[in-house]
Amino acid sequence: MLSTRGHDGRTQGNPPVKILLATALLLLASTAHACINEVGTDRSGRRFAPDWYLGEDFTEPMRKRDGREYALKRATETIAAARKQPSFASLTNLGVLLIYQGQYPLAIRHFLSLERRYPGHHETAANLGTALELAGQDHVALRWIRLGIQRNANEHLRTEWLHARILQAKIAAAREPDYLQRHSIAGLRFEAKPAPALPAVMPAGNDGQPVKPWELDRSLSYQLMERTQFVPAPDPVVANLLSDWATLNLAGGPLENADALYELAVDYGAPRDALMRERQAYIRKTIARAQEPEDAAGDYSCAICWPRGQ
Repeated sequence: MLSTRGHDGRTQGNPPVKILLATALLLLASTAHACINEVGTDRSGRRFAPDWYLGEDFTEPMRKRDGREYALKRATETIAAARKQPSFASLTNLGVLLIYQGQYPLAIRHFLSLERRYPGHHETAANLGTALELAGQDHVALRWIRLGIQRNANEHLRTEWLHARILQAKIAAAREPDYLQRHSIAGLRFEAKPAPALPAVMPAGNDGQPVKPWELDRSLSYQLMERTQFVPAPDPVVANLLSDWATLNLAGGPLENADALYELAVDYGAPRDALMRERQAYIRKTIARAQEPEDAAGDYSCAICWPRGQ
């Protein structure tokens, strides 16, 4: 997705990342684990502390889409900085603003010009890919996203593999209208059970190796926290991703997040089919029956949570 530059020229997350404490992007700092003390419930009814927001608090940034509003409020400042000192950093941030403003053709021309002036930057490739996708040019967007990964495999916390899969799925769906109803964009296969286990096979990440469960959760978090800023409901791509993210949380994370993500998936157009209803019923029953341990905050056994110390 998007990349911006700070005044010192170093890559940063896009503007809303800095203010949305409820976004997973703030996990850049491992010390974030010490800030949140909510207690969640796993699929066996065990209570534990995921050290992050839960339930509706977890999905609120995606529902409100206030990251985009924040970026637009800073438009005057961003434009002034680019005029005062037209550096790679300020011009990159100007291009990101154009994307937030919905001026996709202008943003594409801007980043192509930036690539000619400052060739080889992974930020430019990522931003061009995003602008091209939003302009409906998925094939070309995919080439730029892949180029961005080649330039820097660590781009966006190593989650751009999922952006590439999103584009591949959109291209396939253009040929097969029911593609998204038959395929998981993230490449996941869960058991058709009320409480499935984690998938036996994980998709390949930026380096071509299978991602770990917590890396998969981080990828879905990063990509969806950004994508929902640009893509309002309903949207079949976001619905597909949210459904898988919900089931991932059911299989190995907080049930509170699974339930909230299922609700958001339905808002984006996912069908509330029999299996989803069974899973949400299981979630709510398990949470209601869960026993509060003496020290849930000291228990961090969570299959998809960010490992402590990393």
